[in-house]
Amino acid sequence: MARALITMPQVAVLLPTSVKICRDMRRGVLQYAYRHGPWGLHLIEGREGEQKLIRMKEWGCTGIIGRLYTPELQRAALGARLPLVVMDPPSSLLRPGQPLARHSVVKSDTAAVGRMAAEYFLARKFVNFAYVGEVHGLEWSVTRGAAFADAVREAGFPCHLYGSLPHAEQEDAGLERGRLCAWLSDLPKPVALLAAMDNRGRQVLDACARAGIAVPAEVAVLSVDNDEDLCETTQPPMSSILFDAERASYEAAQVLDGLMRRAVRKRSTITYGPLRVVSRRSTEAMQIGDGMVVRALEFIALNACSGISVPDVARHVSASRRLIEIRFRDSLGHTILDEIQRVRLERVCTLLRETNRQIGEVVHACGFDSESHVSALFRRQFGCTMRDYRKTR
Repeated sequence: MARALITMPQVAVLLPTSVKICRDMRRGVLQYAYRHGPWGLHLIEGREGEQKLIRMKEWGCTGIIGRLYTPELQRAALGARLPLVVMDPPSSLLRPGQPLARHSVVKSDTAAVGRMAAEYFLARKFVNFAYVGEVHGLEWSVTRGAAFADAVREAGFPCHLYGSLPHAEQEDAGLERGRLCAWLSDLPKPVALLAAMDNRGRQVLDACARAGIAVPAEVAVLSVDNDEDLCETTQPPMSSILFDAERASYEAAQVLDGLMRRAVRKRSTITYGPLRVVSRRSTEAMQIGDGMVVRALEFIALNACSGISVPDVARHVSASRRLIEIRFRDSLGHTILDEIQRVRLERVCTLLRETNRQIGEVVHACGFDSESHVSALFRRQFGCTMRDYRKTR
């Protein structure tokens, strides 16, 4: 008796892997296909010399997901008239009557990134702020900068926006260097600076080094996308905002699955935003006028996971516990113990994300004595258990 043929979905995944956020999106799609497939996946990654997928239906494609980042891909995807989920399309293509208006889309909340950056810097007591956008003035970059500027202005502080570039400087980074160095030199110091994306942040750090500007003491630099290869190899290592793109693309693959099975017909919109700030040395400075509190913070940052206590901090700054507690609270609005626990919990999160160590080992490596105590702190702070946090990261 002949076996029935199994029809496997054939999905074109259009995501340029030179872009960190697209690599995160690809991971979400691959995870969904692995768990709910099998799917036949045909990856278009923007690599030189790769095979193209132009005649979609002719090779049996049943669905398309990704970014239509070239006119050629847009024509091929729309012309195929197949189930389609589009990642981060320009808003101009989503207006009524436009080609993507009837398709399911995944959109980033880029304004939320600007607001998160502002909150991060405001919590560190900065009073001067600046934004360096993407060189071509793309819509998402302008929106991100405007949200950042609005948030700091609402808090009562100025925000300096790096101006638009002449066409020649947009196309040639070497021509722009002098302008960027001069602009950074003229900013009031110390200043908290948001760069539109990691590569732009790296250019800012290079310009600071060229102009003799200290980072983070004079310019604290925060970027966006958290491309570890870029962020961890700058001098100093660069803080960056991580997007929730993997979760969103997993949900997008689920929508595509429904479209291909004809279980879903209605257009969907999935929105994703920033997940968290991944702090590194480029933003370590805090604008605090009390030198005793600064010394206390430096001591806590270096030793929190070594089991230090509040009396240890007081001894380090040669002050009574009562005096340093008062000055600490006046400067930061929270206690020394709160700060020690904050630093420890940040380290717990890092070890949960980046290692496979047992929960108990993580807890003790971060200076805590009791796993049950940390479990309660963690749930109160993050709204989930440590195991759940690890699963979702």
